[in-house]
Amino acid sequence: MNSLKTLNAQQKEAVTTLDGPIMILAGAGSGKTRVIIQRIAYLIQKKQVPPQQIIAVTFTNKAAEEMRKRLQGILSGKQEGIHLSTFHSLGVGLLRNSIHHLGYRSNFIIYDTRDQFSVIKTIMEDQDFDDSELIDAKSVHYEICQAKSTGILPEEFMDQHASQQKQLVGKIFRHYQKTMKGCNAIDFDDILNLTVTLFEEHPEVMDSLTERFRYIMVDEYQDTNHIQYKLLRHLTKRHRNLCVVGDDDQSIYGWRGAEVKNILNFERNYPDVKFIRLEQNYRSTQKILTAANQVISENTQRMPKKLWSEKHVGEKLDWLLADSEEEELEAVTRKIRTKIMQHGRRYLDYSILYRSNFQSRLVEEALREAKIPYRMLGGTSFYDREEIRDALAYLKVIHNPNDEVSLHRIINTPRRGIGKTSLIKAYEYCHETHLPLFKVMRDARKYEKIPKDSAFKMEIFTGIISNYKQRFANEVLGTVLKDLLDEIGYLRFLETRSGDAKTRERRIMNVLELQVSVRKFSDKFPEANLQSFLERVSLFTQSDNDPETKADQVSIMTLHSAKGLEFPFVFMVGMSEGVFPNNRAIEEGSEDEERRLCYVGITRAQQELTFSMAKSRKRYGESIKQEPSRFLLNIDPELLAVPIIGEASEKVKKELSRESRSAFFSQIKHMGTS
Repeated sequence: MNSLKTLNAQQKEAVTTLDGPIMILAGAGSGKTRVIIQRIAYLIQKKQVPPQQIIAVTFTNKAAEEMRKRLQGILSGKQEGIHLSTFHSLGVGLLRNSIHHLGYRSNFIIYDTRDQFSVIKTIMEDQDFDDSELIDAKSVHYEICQAKSTGILPEEFMDQHASQQKQLVGKIFRHYQKTMKGCNAIDFDDILNLTVTLFEEHPEVMDSLTERFRYIMVDEYQDTNHIQYKLLRHLTKRHRNLCVVGDDDQSIYGWRGAEVKNILNFERNYPDVKFIRLEQNYRSTQKILTAANQVISENTQRMPKKLWSEKHVGEKLDWLLADSEEEELEAVTRKIRTKIMQHGRRYLDYSILYRSNFQSRLVEEALREAKIPYRMLGGTSFYDREEIRDALAYLKVIHNPNDEVSLHRIINTPRRGIGKTSLIKAYEYCHETHLPLFKVMRDARKYEKIPKDSAFKMEIFTGIISNYKQRFANEVLGTVLKDLLDEIGYLRFLETRSGDAKTRERRIMNVLELQVSVRKFSDKFPEANLQSFLERVSLFTQSDNDPETKADQVSIMTLHSAKGLEFPFVFMVGMSEGVFPNNRAIEEGSEDEERRLCYVGITRAQQELTFSMAKSRKRYGESIKQEPSRFLLNIDPELLAVPIIGEASEKVKKELSRESRSAFFSQIKHMGTS
């Protein structure tokens, strides 16, 4: 195979080592996908292995399709028969042939999240759990998914948890599984659980599979969970030709069930494993990689590896230090615009990465105000998030009570006991009287068909809206919004509505960030009113349909969404303690995963990397002093350009000696600790 000549020595070894358990530790940007493709081609072309005996598993349909296209280009049709898919696609294929052994029919259907919610809600209503203050459908769904990712069944779940809340979840879980089976339906998590059950309870049925599949390859092995690990153990028990490709330093999905111990403990399960390290990076400059190595080396539980590059010439890493978050992002946008104007760069060459979703609000506003086109990847724009849309719907109804789309959204958000039947009666009166819904609700006790209890609640609700309409017209916007959200109990509502603690915290943080946004808007424009704020938000939420700028856009995203991507110029914003690493993650003992997340962010950059932070940030109306992120302080000062404070000139930067730079960095390092 002539293509082997284009591989480095370690890549070639990974391609040509075929038998027994093999772990390819593939650092960021080391060409792992190319190695997997070439390895499959080598098996077929050089070793004459029938394609039907090869399985290659990855985590997304997009990645599987990309591999399929690249193989087609190399093998010219000889790839037919290779099982190249996601774990779940593999599981569905196996279940179609054998699920009848578990009491299901082969024409089972797969319920999506919406279908699952419907089943759970029906069970909760039938069992009188629907009005429980302890649980809601979303939290039950989350608990069931988490249990299934580790292979826990309902009875085990109830044995493991004694609290009243968990016991309720366990009972619903049990009813849920029975209901699903009665409908001949399975959910996404059942796919792999039932496949593993087949291997364990009916090994004779699965023997033909373990005999057929002789070479198994797994991409992104660090992202596997317990059930995927068990499935691979069953598939490879006969031939043990398992080749896993991954990087423990990029294991950042523990919050959704991935277990980094699968890669760290691989040698314990396969003592005869052959380790091959891919450490040459083809993406980034050596300065960027040195910084990445320094950050990740602080993790003690990891497989040793050290990225290196032949791109020795490269810019020093920049550090933008500003007084406030607004000034920080102004410095970021100013740097982007300067590069675009002076060096003819494209917007699509730039990416802004941040740790948490709530940070996107400031990023989006800074880009809008700088007239820089952008696109958000892997996330939802700040003003499109459900909790923000709820809060804005209140403001829209206060501004215009005849906005019935917004009114319908908030009537029972949070719940206030206005039932569907009562609303139907109210709508009937709307048609009879030609009055808008708000006016009918405002005088609901006049209308006999509306139940008295609901009518009273309608009038209380419209009274709140009318009161705040008056207050928004005469008081400071930020203060009034806070009072409104307190009075309707919206944050308490989010605390009970969200499925898991992290989701709950994220949604609450988003609403608090909206309050900050409104407060800053009224501080900046003292004469502004509710209408002008809503108009401003409307401008932020309008999509940019200009065909000339749609493709050429700065990419903004969370660090989690950045995995697998690369950009010539990367900004990592909010590099301060408590923001990144995230306070909650540190409290939960997840510093190692936070550090891996930082490593992933750094290694997205090809040519230039810029960190930024603010000396202080405002939270709940208070100015909080910030210290540099511990990750930033792991980087040798010699790799960093002088921190730019405000409008620091290039001349000042050039005049500072190496010793001055190190001394200055040392001062910044201890900022806030003296």
